[in-house]
Amino acid sequence: MSSTFILFFLVFVLICIVLFYVFTQQSLNDISARLTKLQKLETVTRTPDAIRRERAYSHDQIVMLEAQLINEAREDLTEAEMQEVDKARKKIKSCADELKAIGDWSGLPFDLEWNDILDRLPVLNGLYRKAVAAQAEAMNPTPAPAPAAPAPAPPTRMRR
Repeated sequence: MSSTFILFFLVFVLICIVLFYVFTQQSLNDISARLTKLQKLETVTRTPDAIRRERAYSHDQIVMLEAQLINEAREDLTEAEMQEVDKARKKIKSCADELKAIGDWSGLPFDLEWNDILDRLPVLNGLYRKAVAAQAEAMNPTPAPAPAAPAPAPPTRMRR
């Protein structure tokens, strides 16, 4: 009787293990199918020409801003112009990273990075750096120097 009980118990345990394995496999298959579907959406890559056109559009925007700054001879950038330069910077950097990721980066003089582009726009470069420094200073003001305390008198060696 006990051997029959042990046999039924072992069959029950075997059935539980098989069911656990089957349900786990189904869950893993569902997860892998979802991940595959997500990865297919992410792998849509643009052509290098499309990436370069997008970068050229952002480059044209900041070149036009440079020309406007030269014509107006201004000493600072407005907040809207700062946002425009930041937007162009992000777009140019993302385009450069995308070109490098797909292996179509040609380097100088054909493909310019953000620093190379900004170096070729001296007025915008100077005003942009000035505005960034002013923003950094506004966020982290330097404390005023403490007034100098008078130096203590030197000890004397006179005996009394």
